[in-house]
Amino acid sequence: MRRILFALSVLLLLAAPMLATAQEPEGGLIIEGNGGTSIGSLNYIRCSGTDCRRPTAFMYPSILSTDPETQFFAAGGFGAMADSFTVSEDGLTYTFTLRQDMKWTDGEPVTGWDYKFAAEALLSGEIDSPYTASVEGRIESVEVSEDGYTVTVTLSSAACDALGVLATPRFTPAHVFGWEPGAEDFDFSVMIDHPMDTEPTVTAGVFKFDSMQAGERVALVTNPDYPTPAKVEGFLYVNVPDQTVMAERFLAGELNIMDGPQNATRQGMRENPDLQTFDYPGRSWDYVGLNLANPDNPQNGVELDADGNVMRDENGLPIPVEQESHPLFGDVRVRRALQHAINLDEIMEKAVLGEGTIMAANELPSSWALNPDLAPVAYDPELAKQLLAEAGWTPGDDGILVNADGVRFSFELLTNEGNTRRGQIGELIQDQLGAIGIEVDFVAIDFNQLLDIMDGQTFDAFILGWQNGYPIDPDQTELFTSAGDIVGSGFNFASYVNPEIDQLMEAARTVPGCAAEDRAAIYHQIQEILQRDQPYLWLFAQNGFFAANKAIEGWAPYANELYWNVETWTVSQ
Repeated sequence: MRRILFALSVLLLLAAPMLATAQEPEGGLIIEGNGGTSIGSLNYIRCSGTDCRRPTAFMYPSILSTDPETQFFAAGGFGAMADSFTVSEDGLTYTFTLRQDMKWTDGEPVTGWDYKFAAEALLSGEIDSPYTASVEGRIESVEVSEDGYTVTVTLSSAACDALGVLATPRFTPAHVFGWEPGAEDFDFSVMIDHPMDTEPTVTAGVFKFDSMQAGERVALVTNPDYPTPAKVEGFLYVNVPDQTVMAERFLAGELNIMDGPQNATRQGMRENPDLQTFDYPGRSWDYVGLNLANPDNPQNGVELDADGNVMRDENGLPIPVEQESHPLFGDVRVRRALQHAINLDEIMEKAVLGEGTIMAANELPSSWALNPDLAPVAYDPELAKQLLAEAGWTPGDDGILVNADGVRFSFELLTNEGNTRRGQIGELIQDQLGAIGIEVDFVAIDFNQLLDIMDGQTFDAFILGWQNGYPIDPDQTELFTSAGDIVGSGFNFASYVNPEIDQLMEAARTVPGCAAEDRAAIYHQIQEILQRDQPYLWLFAQNGFFAANKAIEGWAPYANELYWNVETWTVSQ
């Protein structure tokens, strides 16, 4: 009966355009829910949200793939155009040899010119793309051989995150937009509101565009001209903005795959004999950001020139500027006391139902650079009280800590309204710190208002999160070095300045040869220092979770890699 209902649901979702395709349905249909209410641009380099990222990733090839087992960039593999690549001795020039068996769906060959077009579009500043920031100031030039199958990219500086930069531009059909090799002063704004935003009929991925119903779904069909065609009929991405409803539809068989369902549904899915599931440490992590500088007098933590650029010393390191300390958090003993005073087991259990991994410092539990010898800071409220007493904070008449000047230990803790997880975290921290005499005014405010306060560095503390890119690169120069401590634009909101961290971050980012083991050794030191200095209160990473109906055969995910072998899947109905 379930299979009959499932088949009927598929027919209702597909509508006529999908059923009219010539692709012979050898292995069923993959159906995934999209948590949004709409789909953004289906031109990959203009896609600005998670809603359009899934379908566009299936339709536009990248220059590199990711090895699902090692979680590193690699030549070859699913969706990659480069068969191999070499790096110059100075680390500035990367030369890619491309495969020659890929074609756009209109029959034109996919060449290096399509990569150059995408890179120049991102660098032009004429289109609105979330990927521009990744290549801006990094890619110096892109050269393509006469036959179109060798791409040489020169970077402005050598760095170990270069492959992530080079993998950012996805091959985009230049001829569709009227661009030709050697074109000068091309108007890339023609890509804005182009038909490729909503009907990308010229693509080159494992799936190709079939149809889109605004606000409802995007339908892709298997591309028969892809070198290794998928066995399934296609991929359907259905808008289901309510996470509870999405889980219900998945359990009913109307969807057959899920990425990151609600924590409350996961254990039931694990125990369901009709499902297959996969757990892994995720890439999103929550933290409490502390302002180490005086919020009444925000200052840059680094010297800037007349044009607003970071000034650097003879070693290329930013020149830090001494700032006034925060009246509470300027003392490292206080910051460490706060970490000891919060019970992360309780917070994680109540905020994410235990579906998380406690962090020892700034690196994700899934990162190859994680320091395996660094344990999370222990919950120890008695040690917290001792550290606070050493810092001059003692209980007042009403139990709230005061210092020798009679200043109460009271601060405002902000987060973004509407986020129930962070709301629970804030309430628990408020209670746990209150138990040792610290008064916390926990307030949830509009997200954009919070960002303005953070950028202006006029806060005491806030709860937010970061999501690392993938493949994971452990560099966090913008978060924890003086170069990121710029009022109004930097990401070092905490105003944490430590010249040793500046030096180590740069050394790890530029280590000769970029061997993972050499970089990891430096990042281990960084984690030890950041745990000791405590610019953040370290919380936890949310665990990742995939689930699929057992009707999907060949499903074998890795961490962060749900669809790496999608060409081999079949779906029985």
